[in-house]
Amino acid sequence: DVWEQQRAFNNDATKSVAFGFTYDSSDVTNEVAACTNVVAKYHSALLCGALEPESTLKQFNEELYAAGLQNIIDAKQQQLDAWL
Repeated sequence: DVWEQQRAFNNDATKSVAFGFTYDSSDVTNEVAACTNVVAKYHSALLCGALEPESTLKQFNEELYAAGLQNIIDAKQQQLDAWL
């Protein structure tokens, strides 16, 4: 009865207040591209264990914020607030 349990779980799940919201990143295209490049730089090496996570994650986060992550977060929050 695994599928019945799955269906019941899905039907009883609490929906997010943001359900149906779609983010438009066109105002922060440059920041998204820059952050994507930062993620690409670290992603594989972190996942396979080639880099020390404790020190690398700090540097990774610093580079993301330098690339404009806060601008992306602010733009998305502003759109969500207006949508709500």
